[in-house]
Amino acid sequence: MPSIAAYDLSEQQRTLVRLIVNEGKRPEEAAELAGYHPKSVYKTMRLPAVAAAISESIQLDLAVVGAPLAYRVAKSLLQDASVSARVRADLSIKVLDRAGHIAPTRKDSSSQQKALSEMSRDELAAFIERNQAEIDKVEGELASRAKDISYLG
Repeated sequence: MPSIAAYDLSEQQRTLVRLIVNEGKRPEEAAELAGYHPKSVYKTMRLPAVAAAISESIQLDLAVVGAPLAYRVAKSLLQDASVSARVRADLSIKVLDRAGHIAPTRKDSSSQQKALSEMSRDELAAFIERNQAEIDKVEGELASRAKDISYLG
């Protein structure tokens, strides 16, 4: 992941990115502190190099600060007996899921079969038959949203 220095930014733009991402300043406040007119900050933030630097800085901050902090918070809540069992159970599932340790459900494993484009005619017919109720439900929802345009009065 490139550092902010890898982008072709002026010192003023680097300061703006640092104030917004690292110090959590509002864009208008960061603009004033970096020497920009507050109303020009959004135009500056849309410049490709500045936008990329902001995005990369946020990703780096999440990887270095946010994720470890979130993990420590989750871990402390999981170990805290005063937190409700329901909250700890929900948090446990989420932590395990994000770490890739949750076994796929039956629905997940069936969706990992063949792609529709790779199915034979018989496999497609069986797929449609197995999923007809869901197909009917979706078609019904779509039909209920349709607007009648036959009358142009």
